[in-house]
Amino acid sequence: MPALKLPKLEYLDISYNKLEKVNESWLGHEKLRIIKSVDNKFKNLAPFKSMPKLEELYMAQNMITTLSGWENLPSLKRLHLRKNKIDKIPEEDLPDLPALEYINLRRNEISKLDVIVRLFQFKALVDINVLNNPIDINSSSKDVLFAQVLHKNPAIKRFNKMAVTEKNLLQAVHFGKYQWMKDEEERIRKEALEAGKKDED
Repeated sequence: MPALKLPKLEYLDISYNKLEKVNESWLGHEKLRIIKSVDNKFKNLAPFKSMPKLEELYMAQNMITTLSGWENLPSLKRLHLRKNKIDKIPEEDLPDLPALEYINLRRNEISKLDVIVRLFQFKALVDINVLNNPIDINSSSKDVLFAQVLHKNPAIKRFNKMAVTEKNLLQAVHFGKYQWMKDEEERIRKEALEAGKKDED
């Protein structure tokens, strides 16, 4: 059966269908601007490619573990991946999303700051949500986590639904100084240990 052609289609909602894959004849769509695919069973983002006009993609409550599989989504601005199974983002998996401004990773399995930092390769990204991930739940302080993220990327405008304030930026500066001091202490400690080993020899 040939692929169905809908040349004027701009909005598509395939939510709540428990879909695991799409027909092999599906090759994207040149006019689609918004796709909703909530509460399905997609494991990656391979079906969502070759859509040059796509601006918003809603993929909450799927089974996604990685950000791999994308191709040709130059206009994507908003990406919703709430309640999936993402715990890491290998660098080789990151697609080229030059327009991405907002990503919602709420209720995934992210536990390390390095995973968030990797997202900063998306140069237009200014709004990140990682609420209810282990990195958020286990954080000693929401302010500390906020400061860590801002220290890595001061261009962020919102984090975990909170707008960045002057206070947040100042806390990030203080955190940076504190981290530098801790790193220096560790460096000096290691140098002292090495010097001690040499003296023993």
